[in-house]
Amino acid sequence: MLLGARMGRPVQYDDQDSREVEKLSLTSPDRNKSNNMEKAEDSTLSEVDLEAGASTEQLENRNGSNNNNTNSDVTDNANGNSKVLMRLETVPDIKRDTSGITTQYITAGIVNLGAFAAGVCIAWSSSALLTTTTEMYPDQESDVIRNQTETHPKLMMSPIEASWVSSLLCLGAVWGAVPTGLISENFGRKKTLLYLALPLLVSWILVASSPNVYGLYVGRFVGGVAVGAFSVGIPPYIEDIAERHLLPTLANFYHVHFSCGVLFGYICGLVNSTSWLCFLSASVPVAFFVAFIFIPESPAYLLSQGKNSEAKAALQYFRGIDNDVKAELKALKEHTLNYAKNRVTFKELFTTRTNVKALIVSFGLMIFQQLSGIYPVLFYAEKLFKTFSISLTPPGASIILGFCLVSSTYFSTMLLKKVRRRVLLLFSFLMMSVSLGSLGLYYHFKASNGSINSTWIPLFTLCTFVSVYAAGVGPIPWLMLREIFPPHVTRRATAITVGFHWFLAFGVTKLYQNLVNMVHPGWALWHFAVSSIVGAIFVYFFVPETKGKTLEDIQNEFDGIHKGKKHRHVIELESISEG
Repeated sequence: MLLGARMGRPVQYDDQDSREVEKLSLTSPDRNKSNNMEKAEDSTLSEVDLEAGASTEQLENRNGSNNNNTNSDVTDNANGNSKVLMRLETVPDIKRDTSGITTQYITAGIVNLGAFAAGVCIAWSSSALLTTTTEMYPDQESDVIRNQTETHPKLMMSPIEASWVSSLLCLGAVWGAVPTGLISENFGRKKTLLYLALPLLVSWILVASSPNVYGLYVGRFVGGVAVGAFSVGIPPYIEDIAERHLLPTLANFYHVHFSCGVLFGYICGLVNSTSWLCFLSASVPVAFFVAFIFIPESPAYLLSQGKNSEAKAALQYFRGIDNDVKAELKALKEHTLNYAKNRVTFKELFTTRTNVKALIVSFGLMIFQQLSGIYPVLFYAEKLFKTFSISLTPPGASIILGFCLVSSTYFSTMLLKKVRRRVLLLFSFLMMSVSLGSLGLYYHFKASNGSINSTWIPLFTLCTFVSVYAAGVGPIPWLMLREIFPPHVTRRATAITVGFHWFLAFGVTKLYQNLVNMVHPGWALWHFAVSSIVGAIFVYFFVPETKGKTLEDIQNEFDGIHKGKKHRHVIELESISEG
């Protein structure tokens, strides 16, 4: 029985249903290794094209030529003889009611409240540090002073301490990102995500009540652990529950919700109280916990634990009560067994040529993504606007910046369906360089000639910067993680790459303030502009085009194998999803 189904009705299955589910076990030479997953009679599953780790677009590309051929592609793993798992969503869609679609959208919205909460954590620094940072003694320790507008002591920090408060969130995210994949595989995707609300809530309590800067350090680090874990734990859960034609849209919910969280944090900055700012921020993980507790566990995880009846009930919840899920459940069972047999260790990521090349590409993209300066801009948005002395208030200008980020992130969902990855990356890097380079030049002339003053130049350049970031450099490195790695490697590669991403974010955010203290902000902006140009060069020479290509094509390109005109015919994902 699954409580919490639509309209409050429990979903029940009789013994016959349970016996049918028990017959889904796959006969395999490795039965003894999969006892907890195979509790039933032997039966042979019909062959289904399963793509567990390839990108959704690659999945759809296969359908044009493989509608009548459901055999999976085969490639080499670290030992040179393993079958690549193919994504589950190639199961043909069956005519069905739309109640399951609504449920999947609602579930994706609820689980991505975690991404929303992460965005709020980023934006908090922009508002809070503007009012709690003093430039009087930039190298000395903080102190608690009496603020005339509040009845309680208010902590004032030096710029260096403020940089620690911002950057420690990213350092905590490293420790949250790396182990989350393993934890969720052993304890459940839902449980792992649900319990992340606790450290996030604790972090806001520590930040709001801390009498000194060290309490802020601890609070931000603890919150960062949850932020990093959300960035690794949310996407696989969405993959597990989403139907094939919905996955492109639902997968992008993470980036949209993260951007909305940043905007929400900037709006909360209008409240002239750090205590209320923390209270409003803490309401997000509470809302996430209350809503997500009623959502079922991932059907794939339940099958991996041998809980076949619960897996069927969960899948029925996500597909609609009146829809037949037997065929999809069979495919999901086979996928779960194959993944368990072909799962690799972290060591194997570095022992295969194609894996190493894919890691170089993913690491390189993350390096230049962070060296572009996106996190310093988001963390210190209000301080930047104050530095440029624009006529708008810093909170008001930051809200405009947040709106640009949200709208561009939403627009990128459609843009990624139409434009090639490399084109978007090159355009994004070059426009980011032009934006920050122009802003640095403006600051240089403003500092040397005080008569130059403009509101629209800083606002326009920073809005352009975050907009082109959201359209290319922001989402594509994450998207390509699912496109360039073999399916059985993807989850391990994602954990390492995302952890590396947050470590870079920590370093860049921390060193930004040091660079500003040594030279004027214009030099820091020029550094980011030059890094973006180098990022464009890296993309041009080292990053393969993945749009419209199968995993086999990409792996062959890494191996230096070119098929010329013998590429498999592909069908673009968007043409299927729009049809």
